[in-house]
Amino acid sequence: MKTIGIAVHPYKYFFLLLLLLCLIFSPLFAENTPPQPFNNYNVVLIFIDTLRADHLSCYGYHRKTSPNIDKLAKESFVFEQNFTPVTYTLPSFMSIITSLYPNSHGVLDICKDKLSPRVITLAQILKAYGYKTAWFGPDNPCLSAEVGFGLGVDDFSNAGDSQNLLESRKNIFSWLDKNKDKKFFLNFHTYKVHIPHFPSGKYKQRFTRIKNMDGVMEDKEEFQWRFIKQIIKKELLQNKKLTNEIIGEDFLNQLILAGMLNWDRDQIVDFFFNSGSKERMEKFSALQTYAYWYRINFTDPAVNLYFQSLYDADILEYDEEVIGPVISRLKALNLYDKTIIIIFADHGEEFYEHKRYGHGGDLYDETTHVPLIIRVPWIKEDRRIKELTQTVDIMPTLLDLLEIPIPHQAQGKSLIDLMNNKKSLPLHEYVFGNTHGISSIRSKEWLLVLNQDGRPRLKPKELYSLRSDPKEQKNVYYQNQDVALKLESELKKWEASLPSYKDQEYSFPPEIDEATRERIRKTGYW
Repeated sequence: MKTIGIAVHPYKYFFLLLLLLCLIFSPLFAENTPPQPFNNYNVVLIFIDTLRADHLSCYGYHRKTSPNIDKLAKESFVFEQNFTPVTYTLPSFMSIITSLYPNSHGVLDICKDKLSPRVITLAQILKAYGYKTAWFGPDNPCLSAEVGFGLGVDDFSNAGDSQNLLESRKNIFSWLDKNKDKKFFLNFHTYKVHIPHFPSGKYKQRFTRIKNMDGVMEDKEEFQWRFIKQIIKKELLQNKKLTNEIIGEDFLNQLILAGMLNWDRDQIVDFFFNSGSKERMEKFSALQTYAYWYRINFTDPAVNLYFQSLYDADILEYDEEVIGPVISRLKALNLYDKTIIIIFADHGEEFYEHKRYGHGGDLYDETTHVPLIIRVPWIKEDRRIKELTQTVDIMPTLLDLLEIPIPHQAQGKSLIDLMNNKKSLPLHEYVFGNTHGISSIRSKEWLLVLNQDGRPRLKPKELYSLRSDPKEQKNVYYQNQDVALKLESELKKWEASLPSYKDQEYSFPPEIDEATRERIRKTGYW
């Protein structure tokens, strides 16, 4: 929020009165003015991985998946048309903390790319302005401190297992208790809404009466251990070509030579987890992920709906077991009305709407449309923003709220004018996307998707009318050539305008085999 200066003028009292009236009737100040200077407010950013906007009840979802988020939204700015420029974790969250599009920050591949020291992160800026900074995230190469997420962070800690929300909550509570008398910037991330979906007992059947569904693994114990016997021993080893794509032929041969077919649980733990090899742990994770996905028949509507009920239950569990308690803790510590809270996601999830499940390979609504909720303490009612916004706008908006200068590198825009309800041209006429050789441009009326790497399952060019076809099912590219060509021109113009901040080309460590490297390039994950 920019400070308003008052010049000396013969009619200064008239202008002072006019200024006072403007402040009183400005939407941001309609209820009351902030009780303290803007840059004295604490900040809490809540990173929820893989959260679709349309699966939150405050975004109109038919299930009550998010009671605590909904309650927060009732006194927040809710951005109804917010989109991510990329649909897998590493580059998406990096775009949020730098306000740079992925092709500019260049941090695209896990275990390889790192953020340039020429780029300044949100935590570095707030630390320079006296904030105590903290990050609670997973022990995962997608969000490691070395990649750039640790820059400017005083306390970089493991948030705890995404399935152990009690541990996550305790870690966050402990930090808040220790730092309640300081001005702080707290970030915390969760994979709870990411696959695999294992809602705990009291949540599992909240949205379904079905107790289990064939092909859907529902238990962490089964996922971690039984699949070795059921999947690897019986099925993956029979399809060596597929197995090689996941873990590589060399590693598969290591398992066979080591006698894996006869291992018991203790031997599996020792080989994958007690060897000191991070590569083995990641290979195990990759095998698990494949084993989880490939048994689910998403073409069966009943299976698909059941799977979504587990996804929704995970949202609800995180909402009730972490978000609600953290808000209560802020209130108990007398910090709630001194804290700006922002909730957002890196990408959504596909449930076979376009013949695909997961994320990272498409730029349709189910993976690009993500929530953005900004709660500022001096506003006591919800404000719904219908204009197009992007996650790269989060950093400049927050800095603007705190009256901190926005760095010149920022490619996002401050949303303050939208929050002030100023009547002008849209802040964004278009929002953009790019992921694994696919690019997109979206206006309020149209979505254009270009398949630039020749993937056989995708058409080279797709155009959807969002008003008549909001689910993006009917490609009308050739029926609307004038619209398509204009959007293609704007997309090329945007791509050509992006500066690169990469200082060097990074290489994968030598211990990562070519099969894994190729998998990372194609999917963004191990």
